[in-house]
Amino acid sequence: MICIPIKQHSLKDLIKELKAAQKIGDFVEIWFDELKEELNKDILNKIFIFNKKPLIYKFQNNKKNLNLLLFTKKLNFIDIDIKTPPKIIKEIKNRSPKTKIIISYHNFSSTPEIKDLKKIIKKIYSLKADIAKIATYAKKESDSFKILSLLSEISSAGKKIICLAMGKKGVLTRICGHLFGNYLMYAPLSNFAKTADGQLTAKELKKARNLIS
Repeated sequence: MICIPIKQHSLKDLIKELKAAQKIGDFVEIWFDELKEELNKDILNKIFIFNKKPLIYKFQNNKKNLNLLLFTKKLNFIDIDIKTPPKIIKEIKNRSPKTKIIISYHNFSSTPEIKDLKKIIKKIYSLKADIAKIATYAKKESDSFKILSLLSEISSAGKKIICLAMGKKGVLTRICGHLFGNYLMYAPLSNFAKTADGQLTAKELKKARNLIS
């Protein structure tokens, strides 16, 4: 499944991308904390009225936004960093039990060894994550194979997980990850809307996947 990340600073641009995302994505991830406008119920209603896809909130430690979004009961998923205090995770589960929690680990400089990544994944699930997310940086092509091997092992065990390698040498994980059990993959609407190094646009990703299907 393809998730369209939307990281805009203005409400106008966010809604424009959100409308377009409905036609090509399976999920939508909105970086609400990037908006310059202060969130309120009216702004959220303007956003929600255009969205018919499962919604992921990319939480970036804006507690005020978190409280407001939890109050709406419209979050399908929330993506939080592994370093987020456990009390916030507990609060999310208590206030919005139906919201699935994605706990993410990011390494923007390298891809650790599989044994170390397994320890991180074990910690993620111990924090009561519904879905684990591992995003590392691929310095060489073998890092992509490492991530795909890890993905295959964890997903085969019945766990929901998102694994990807950033950078040009990690593109393979984006194209082939679904074949190894990836829960979803991120692909923006355009090159200007990328939220991570190595992302393909949604159209590029769909085209690449069609070639290997």
